[in-house]
Amino acid sequence: MGRINLKGVCTLAFLTIFAGISFANSEYLKAQGKSALMEQGLEAFRIKDWQSSVVFLRQAVAVPEYSTADNWYMLIMSEMYAGEFSSAVGDCDSFFNEFGECPLYGAVQYQKGRALHYLSRNDSAVMVLSDFCHGNPGDPMYASAVYWIAECFYEECDYKSAEPLYSRVVNEFPQDSKVPDAKLRLEEIKQIAREEKLMYLLKMTGEEYLSSRENYERQLREYQTQDMFDLRKQLNEANSRIKELEEEASRNKKAAAVLNESSAAEGEAESVSSDDLAALKAKAAFLERVLERRSRENASEGGGM
Repeated sequence: MGRINLKGVCTLAFLTIFAGISFANSEYLKAQGKSALMEQGLEAFRIKDWQSSVVFLRQAVAVPEYSTADNWYMLIMSEMYAGEFSSAVGDCDSFFNEFGECPLYGAVQYQKGRALHYLSRNDSAVMVLSDFCHGNPGDPMYASAVYWIAECFYEECDYKSAEPLYSRVVNEFPQDSKVPDAKLRLEEIKQIAREEKLMYLLKMTGEEYLSSRENYERQLREYQTQDMFDLRKQLNEANSRIKELEEEASRNKKAAAVLNESSAAEGEAESVSSDDLAALKAKAAFLERVLERRSRENASEGGGM
C-alpha cells in the first residue's frame, strides 16, 4: 500500500469542516434576518408606524414559522390603519383560506366588511357584516358592525334603511363607542328629511305660483282686449253720433232756407247742434288718445315678456 497523503487529508477535512460552519452560519444569518423582520414589524406596529408595519409584517408572514393567525391579523390591522383597504380585503381572504374557523375569524370578517365599505363596495360590505352579526351575536364588535351596515346604506342615500339601524345602536347599546356617531347620523337624516320636504313645498309653491301667474296674465290679456274693444265701441258710437248730428244740421239748414225761417231760429238750431257736436268730438278725441296709449302699453308689455 502507498503512503497516505496526510497533507491532502487534512486539507479535505478542513474544507469539509469550513463548509459545514459556513452553511451553519448562513442558516443562522437567515434565521436572524427573519427574526429581525418580525421584530421590526412588531416594533412598527407598537409605535403605530403603519406603513413600516405593513412592509415588515408582510415579509415576516411569508416565512412559514411566522405565518400565524396573530401575525396575519396584525398585518390586516396595519393595512386598515394605513388605508390600504384593497390589500386588507385580499389578506382577509388569505387568512380565511389559511386558518379557517380560528378564534380570530370573526374579527377578520369584521375588518373585511369595513374595508369593503371604505372601497364603496357597500353591497358586499353589508353581506359580510351581516354574516358577522349572525355568527357573533354576543361579540363586543356587534354594535359597531350594525353601525357600519347603517353607514353602507347611508352612503348609498338609502336613509330609510339606515335610520332604524342607527336607532338600534343608540337604544340597544347606549354604552358603545359608536353611539355619538350614530346620534349625529340620525340628526343628519332628520335634517335631510326637512330639506327634502322644504324642496318639495318650494317646488309645489313654485308650480302654483307659475300657474297663478299664467292665469293672471291670461285674465289681464282678456281684460285688456275687452277694454280695448269697449273703447273702440264707444269711439265708433261717438263717430256715428257725430255723423248723425252733422247730417241733421245740414238738413236743418236746407229746411230753414226753403221755408225762409228767421235768422234767429236758424241761429238757435245751429247753436244746439254745435254744442252737441263739440262735446262728441271732444269725447272722440279723448277715446282716440286712450286707445293709442293702451296700444303702446300692450306693445311694450308684449316685448318685455
